[in-house]
Amino acid sequence: MQRPGSSLLLVAAAIVAATVGFYAQRHIAGGRGDDGFTGRTRVDFTLPDLEQRPRSLSEFDGRVVVVNFWATWCPPCREEIPDFVKLQAKYAASNVQFIGVAMDRVDAVREFLKRTPINYLVLVGDETGTITRQYGNEMAVLPYTVVIDRSGRIAAVRRGLFRHDDLDETLRALL
Repeated sequence: MQRPGSSLLLVAAAIVAATVGFYAQRHIAGGRGDDGFTGRTRVDFTLPDLEQRPRSLSEFDGRVVVVNFWATWCPPCREEIPDFVKLQAKYAASNVQFIGVAMDRVDAVREFLKRTPINYLVLVGDETGTITRQYGNEMAVLPYTVVIDRSGRIAAVRRGLFRHDDLDETLRALL
């Protein structure tokens, strides 16, 4: 005999499971997820680097900028960093600048960088996620990458892992 309300509970559980599965799949698969941000003017922000010096996104105006929101505890974030290092080296002479915004504690980032050297600017983001939300990442998915063209417009947004070949193609189109 079925208890009263158990069918409703099963339906609610199924809806929750489907929603979680949808967002997890988008995160794992690296869904583009621009949510209408492509073509918008980039939002300026200032965050500290690892030496606690304030750095602003506007310092890089006129360049193609790749802003990657990541964390040391995030497996897909750690997976894409070596590709970002390779692409920063490949495109540095073409005025492409990668910026890693670590959504983490500065001591955790320093410890991570001892094991995984990064050849691009690393800033320490606010753990509240205010800046990443200004770029359309309402769910605070990590990694989250925004590519900004030379004119300061958002050219691409990627929620989840940004594969080397996809990012390389995106960058080539902007040069």
